[in-house]
Formats: sequence, structure tokens, C-alpha cells
Amino acid sequence: MDFEKLNTIAKVHHYKKKGFKNAKIGRMLGIHRNTVKTYLDKDPDESVRWIESQQSRSKKLDPYKKKILEWLSDEPELSAAQVEDWLKEQFNYYEAAPSTIRSYVKELREQYGIPKVMTYRNYEAVPELPMGKQMQVDFGEMKIQRTENGKYVKLYCIGFVLSHSRYKYAEWQEKPFTTNDVIRAHENAFEYYGGRTEEIVYDQDKLMVVSENNGDILYTKQFQAYRQERQFLIYLCRAADPESKGKIESVIKYIKYNFARGRRFQSLNIWQEQCERWLVRTGNDKVHERTKKKPKKVYALEKSHLIPVSNKIIRSNNESITKTVLKDNTIQYKSNYYSVPIGTYQPQKHSKVRVSERDGFLDLYDYKTGKWIDAHPLSKGKGNLVKNPLHGREQEKKQKLNQHISDVLIYFRDKEKAKEFIHTLKENYPRHIRDQLRVMEQVAERDGDYIEEALDECIALNFTSANQLRDVAREIARRHVQTGNITPESPTLPEIYQEITAKERTLDAYLDLLGGRSS
Repeated sequence: MDFEKLNTIAKVHHYKKKGFKNAKIGRMLGIHRNTVKTYLDKDPDESVRWIESQQSRSKKLDPYKKKILEWLSDEPELSAAQVEDWLKEQFNYYEAAPSTIRSYVKELREQYGIPKVMTYRNYEAVPELPMGKQMQVDFGEMKIQRTENGKYVKLYCIGFVLSHSRYKYAEWQEKPFTTNDVIRAHENAFEYYGGRTEEIVYDQDKLMVVSENNGDILYTKQFQAYRQERQFLIYLCRAADPESKGKIESVIKYIKYNFARGRRFQSLNIWQEQCERWLVRTGNDKVHERTKKKPKKVYALEKSHLIPVSNKIIRSNNESITKTVLKDNTIQYKSNYYSVPIGTYQPQKHSKVRVSERDGFLDLYDYKTGKWIDAHPLSKGKGNLVKNPLHGREQEKKQKLNQHISDVLIYFRDKEKAKEFIHTLKENYPRHIRDQLRVMEQVAERDGDYIEEALDECIALNFTSANQLRDVAREIARRHVQTGNITPESPTLPEIYQEITAKERTLDAYLDLLGGRSS
């Protein structure tokens, strides 16, 4: 009797009784839906009796069946290896072999319709490295459900692995890593391993590398200083080259999907302690699939080949972190908003700055150069806008206005008198000061020879408008035309003045006309 085929027929009838459609049954069993239909037409009695007899047998893991089903229902992507680790962690269960647990989990998935979607990636084999030669480093992140309220929190992880022994180390935190965090994690990893390797492999991460120009690598200032201090070599992975750091990619995946997935988050300290216990129990104790050895046993030999590291470097927690500049030229920090100079935000360029706390202030730094930009007092509330007036458009307008004033002052010999007059204009016409300056420019273009004399008369008569300056300059020009008092050095007057034939007025009449004297 073909027991394999009989088993498949029995499963087809079993899933059909549970209400599954033919197509889904086919996907679950790896057969075509037409084959499912053919099996359903067969007499199921014998096959069903046989499969039920198999299911009635007592199995080692049956006492934990309900719990395993609960885990699989909550996290359908849970692996059999992770189930094995949780059985050890929560029930101290070590009786079943890994192959037994894999078979049991597979049967539960098939029986209760909990398929697992698999994804694949192509890799190329690389030769093994000698002891103490290389360490690989990479980052990961996951959304984890909180214990108390069911909400999700994003956790960030940095992982380390010794390339020869596959001995692992990991650290977690609740905020994105900064260069300072990376350095601190390196120091903790060196302490955990009892030394460092000759070479460390990294991805092209912005925390450590500014640019990679055909092999001329430019590191961030802070990481370059640390690299020189610790004297290790760096191997920087090229794009689309997973094999060069495939070991750490596998480790990050292992940490995420064997340790982290499905857990509930209480606090960062508890989470880190759980991770370190997992490293001892599973991460460094299970036989590695490639080397066929336990990492902790190979590490015991490799440890003596590591380069000793003394005088642990302690970095302050006040180092800068990266913040994205919003389109209104602000950054968000701890539920408040802080201004940056207008123009910092550039559309489609992902503008960023670095920030750090210092004695109640928030310092802003240029993302690329590290140059200090400004400092804001830290707000204690939430949702507040802390803005430096110099960061807004007013500062830009002020700069343009000062330049406009400088351009106008060029037309005057006595610049102090001109500044005093313009200052009066700014006080009297704060909203129209640019219009007033443009009138002064027009006076300089049309009556430039008389603008100095017109300014003196306006100041003497307490006139406080550029329009009055224009009228006085025109009157002076008119008098000069009528009296013929045009100096040889003076340019030819505009035609409008050459055609003037109005009779001459006295200065008193002119003052009455302009309203400069009370009646």
C-alpha cells in the first residue's frame, strides 16, 4: 500500500471536512487543485481510518500542543527553531530532538491550516577565515508589541559575530543608533569577547561612512577618531554584495526571527537581559548549520587569538543624533518643534541636521560638516514651537533691506545725514520702507545733482518722506533751470525740465504748497 499517497488522500478529506476550498488544500499539501478533486472522489474510509489512527498516537510534545498552537496562531511566521527555544526558555524542556520538534510543528501547521510563507535569497559560498581575523557588524530593527497595552514599539539592534567561530553578541535600544551608540556598542562587544579582531566588516552606513569614492573612503569625523584610537582595519562592503557580510546578515535575521519575533516588550533592560540569556541558551549554544559545531566551543579556542583591548572607552550619552528637517524648517525633538535657519529644508533632498542636549539647551549642527548652527532652550512641554527670530523670513528680509539701504547710500556724499533720514523713514513707514527707498533711487536717477541739497532742505524743514524729498529735488531742479544755474559738470537736464515755462515761485510759496509751514 502507498502510505504516502494514502496519507495525502486522508489529509485532503480531513481539510475538506474543515471547510477548506480545493485550491487552498492544494497549496497546503503541495498538489494541484485538480488532484485534490480526484482524491475527493475516492472512497475516503480506509485512508481516513488510517490517518486518524496515526493522529491518536501519543506524542512527546502533546502536553505543549495547546501552547505551541497559541504561538503559531499569534505569529504564523514562527519557526520550529524558535518554538524549540521558547520551550527551553518557558518550560525548561530539552527532551525532544530538533527534528522531532520540526516534524511536530509541521504537522500542526498542516492540521490547523497555518501555512508559513518562505522567502529565498541567492548566496555564494566563501572560504572560512582564520581565528581572530574578522568580525562582522550590522543593524536591524523590528516592531514589537508591548506587554501592558498591546501597542507596538520599534526597537533597534546592532549585531556582532566573529567570522570564524560564529560567536554572537547583540545590543538593543529604543531609538535609532547614533555614531556614539555604535562606538559604545563596539566597546561592550570587545569586552564581551575579551578582545577584538584584526578586521571589522561594515555596510556603507551613514553613521560611520560619509562617502566611498572608488575606494577612497571618507569616514565620519567621530568614527574616524575611534578607528584610529582602536587601530583596527575596516572592510567596507560594496553595494549588492551580500556574501561579503553574509554571516552577520544571517545573525541579524536569526536574532530578529528566533529571539525577537513574537515576544512582548516590557522594558529595555528586561529585553536586553532576555537577549543575552538567549545568546547563552540558543544563539551561541546550538550547533551551527555550516560548521556543524557549537559557536561557544569554537570561540573557546578563538578567544586566545583576539587582540586584547584595555581601558574601555566610555562615551557620553549627549552625543548628537540625526533629525530630519521638516518642510516648515523645523525639527521635532521630544514632542516639541525647534526652528532651523530658513532654507535648510530642501525639497526632495532629505535635509537633516544633528542635535544634542547640553545644559538645558538643544544644540544644532550641520549634518555634513558638523559645524555648529545654533542653540535653543529646551522646552519642558509638548507640542511647543521654539523659534529663533533670526531663523525666519524676517532675518532674510532684514538682510535684503540692509543691502537696499547700502545701495541707496552710494548716491550721497554725507552718508551720516542720509542714514539719519532713512532711519526716520523706517520709523514712519515700517511697512513701506522699500517703497520709500525706491523713490529715493528714482530721485537719484532723475535729479542726482540736487539730491544732496534736497536732503539738506528736507532735514532743515523736518520733512520725513521720500516723496517730499522727491518734490523738493524737483523744485530745486526747476529753480536751477529757470535761473540758468546749471554747472558745466552737470549732465544735461531731462527734457521735462527743459520744457518747463512756469513762472518762478518764492520759497515761501513752495513751502505753503508742500504744507511745510502752519498757517
